[in-house]
Amino acid sequence: MNLAVFSDIHGNVYSLEKALDIMQAYRPDGYLFLGDMAGYYYYQNECISLLNNLQNLISIKGNHDEYFINSLKDKKYLKELDTKYGKAYTMLHQSITTKSLDFFNNLNICEKNKLYEAYHGSPNNYLQEYIYPDTDIKFETRVPIVFLGHTHYPMKKEVNDTLILNPGSIGQPRDYNQGSFMIVDTDDKRVENIRYEYNKKSLIETVIASNDNKYLIDILKREIDEKN
Repeated sequence: MNLAVFSDIHGNVYSLEKALDIMQAYRPDGYLFLGDMAGYYYYQNECISLLNNLQNLISIKGNHDEYFINSLKDKKYLKELDTKYGKAYTMLHQSITTKSLDFFNNLNICEKNKLYEAYHGSPNNYLQEYIYPDTDIKFETRVPIVFLGHTHYPMKKEVNDTLILNPGSIGQPRDYNQGSFMIVDTDDKRVENIRYEYNKKSLIETVIASNDNKYLIDILKREIDEKN
């Protein structure tokens, strides 16, 4: 099975549109989204509409998706999220559609089948554990492939005959200023990490117009920061 695997969109519709154009050229059998639609940038409704048009999509929950769901009934917590991560949470509160709310409420906590397991964090902590390329991996699994997100760093490691993969981030890559996803053949474990340029100008202009955290712009321009 040929899978398009991607993670950490964070409301960046400009990057997602470009990524999906490239993915579809590969004609994948299915799509696997490893979580984090919420947080940082502002176009969650538009991104969710794009995902809802995909055939054979599996989506799992990320930590920021959980934060958003928990903030729906807690205005104090919402304010804390805005202070820490920027204004995207409040903006989504104000604009969320019924279909987008359904998307968040129906996210799986993980995916497990005979071909692979998928987590936003790790098998030890589904939402929060960071497994970087230089992390000493301390979990056991008996499936051929484990997919992880959360770090925003692409990774490919072999541990006890299991391939550990992280596709990097669509919306806010932290190793370099290009979007990142993977095309994975689950039958023979062939992996291609796709990096791509997209037009960041409109997104940066929106961050500025929103008077939001400057970090949200700086991270989009990050030069190479490899974790070995």
